[in-house]
Amino acid sequence: MFRLGLDLGSSYTKGVLVDDNNRMTAFHCVKSGYNFNNAATKIITHFTENYEIGYPIYTCGYGREQVDVSFVSNSELIALSKAVYEIHKRSCSIIDIGGQDTKFIQVNALGQVEKFKMNRKCAAGTGSFLEEIAFRLDVTPEEFTEFAKEATREVKINSFCTVFAISEIIGMIKNGATLPNIVLGIYNSIILRSVELSLIEDHLVITGGLPAMHPTIVSLFKEKYPDTDSPEHSQFLAAYGCVLLNSEKTRTEAITT
Repeated sequence: MFRLGLDLGSSYTKGVLVDDNNRMTAFHCVKSGYNFNNAATKIITHFTENYEIGYPIYTCGYGREQVDVSFVSNSELIALSKAVYEIHKRSCSIIDIGGQDTKFIQVNALGQVEKFKMNRKCAAGTGSFLEEIAFRLDVTPEEFTEFAKEATREVKINSFCTVFAISEIIGMIKNGATLPNIVLGIYNSIILRSVELSLIEDHLVITGGLPAMHPTIVSLFKEKYPDTDSPEHSQFLAAYGCVLLNSEKTRTEAITT
């Protein structure tokens, strides 16, 4: 019997199966669309073809309470922190770059959240920011990565607003800037927006769908902050943390009863 964690995000819904030893076993991701329950159903259907799932399922994210099956809702912030601490077992700073927001979380040596900040003012520096630029330039995530490797210098992106940033980039292209140098500037712009949330003072962990699709961003973070890593399947860690949180509750209840 496997437990299912779901992170119902604004752009994508991520599901992870966890075994009895709290190990991540299988992963699946779909676009959230306009109906979170439909997205959850797609993931549940996908997993039940090959696995037996126990209920309730454990949810977090924007659509965490918009599912029809039995569920336990969790804070995405606490769930992500729990998963990262389970992997690293140390204090750290987490930068999570999602579809609509960027989060900074400071976790202490006991795994407790000490500080939290979120960029809510604008989508610049988030997944939707990069997706919109990629759509306008007709460039895939894989091509973005390759272009960044070819860059000879950074073309700095000054605009905070997604719409203005696109206009700025189009103007740069007209003025002869190369796409590789622009892509490097876009990546560094995202990093700048992320680190502006808080001072990075210890080990930095990068999570979320954007760095998972664009690993070059993690490499660029490491250039600026050498003590940086991004766990495998980082976009699924909040979903994983939902299961871990409730596994802990179950053990505590068993001991107390």
